[in-house]
Amino acid sequence: MAAKLCRDVDARQDAFDVSDAQPKVELTQEFLTQLGVEIPSIPGDVSLSGNLPSAVISAMLSTGRYKAWLFIDSTDSEFYFPEVFSEAAGVKMVASEWSKPVPASDAQADAVVEAIETLPRPLMVQCKTGARASAALAYWLAKRRGYSVESMKQLASDADLKCFTRCMVCGPMTEWLLERLSAPGDGPSVSLSDSPLIFAQLFDPVSSTFTYLVGSRNTKTCLLLDPVLEQKDRDLALVDELGLVLRYVVNTHCHADHITSGGAIRKERPDVKTVISRASGAKADVLVDDGDRIVIEEGVVALEVMATPGHTDGCTSFLLKCKPLGSKQEDMVFTGDTMLIRGCGRTDFQQGSSERLYQSVHSKLFTLDESTLVYPGHDYKGRTVSSIGEEKKYNPRLTKSEPEFTKLMSELNLPYPKKIDVALPANLQCGVQD
Repeated sequence: MAAKLCRDVDARQDAFDVSDAQPKVELTQEFLTQLGVEIPSIPGDVSLSGNLPSAVISAMLSTGRYKAWLFIDSTDSEFYFPEVFSEAAGVKMVASEWSKPVPASDAQADAVVEAIETLPRPLMVQCKTGARASAALAYWLAKRRGYSVESMKQLASDADLKCFTRCMVCGPMTEWLLERLSAPGDGPSVSLSDSPLIFAQLFDPVSSTFTYLVGSRNTKTCLLLDPVLEQKDRDLALVDELGLVLRYVVNTHCHADHITSGGAIRKERPDVKTVISRASGAKADVLVDDGDRIVIEEGVVALEVMATPGHTDGCTSFLLKCKPLGSKQEDMVFTGDTMLIRGCGRTDFQQGSSERLYQSVHSKLFTLDESTLVYPGHDYKGRTVSSIGEEKKYNPRLTKSEPEFTKLMSELNLPYPKKIDVALPANLQCGVQD
């Protein structure tokens, strides 16, 4: 194994004749690949590498490509070259070990995650083979974005992260990582972040529906998005447990697979107002249009209304801008059934249109910042969150051309939702009883 490692490093050295190096070398993808450097498309500003000779590192640094370098192997390694970085102006170098086969402790792993979080970009993460570097990147993404086990597996497969897809000895490491992630059925995932935002994701296992709580710790008020009738008591108990006052029950569209709890909640708490798109044709206390805002705390926590028809005429997505709050949290978009994780809603009933859905996604959702987190209305495989960047790159339906997409949707031949005959009439009332 040691001999093979030396041959690999020699090959990387030979891939770039340092004696011929110019002050500004263009680091093309082909060149980086020759060196064994990978740049996963998510997040796109972090490179991963195994051991590199000092001369190659020095040449790479001379190009100005990287602003930071994180070494997560042991500092006893013969490939730890701190002296190279002392000569590289403007490149911050940090050594923070990630042991093998698994981190020595959660604290050790958290230190690496903190380094990835805080170091400037573009960033290189280096270990012996690149496998631990890919695991560290995956763990950082999972902790930052709240990935479930299945969300992490999905991204790792799509982005071809080495520790998951190309490492024969990484089983203990990936098991360690996945054991620290949640699943939709584990209970409400509540985020009390470093900003005024309070956020929770809840799940109904019967309809595979996500319900979201969005609130403000300053005003002590909140809203519920897409709540399910059978989960009313659970949702209200969480609102009360967090010491919040519920102001709105919001629906992304008129659902056909479950009954909203809006009407039942409004009976118990008359001050609550129900909200839905005007284009849905459903009744509600507040009818919203594209460009409107649902405010929980003025200038701080508010949902921006984005009309995204296609699954139904009245489908709406809601954008929550988190960056103005002073938080490190990415913006969030609640897409209902318009866009799901690696999929989308059907378009064969309720005035559905494949063409309109495709245009809604490409002209609105896909124009958001790629770091924006995607929170869908449903998931049937245990995934909880994605991002705009992921869906633009990996969604197997929405990355097709529009003609290909409409043809695919017309050939799905899906059965009608089991509750459609009960759910649609009830949801057309949307909590407003005559």
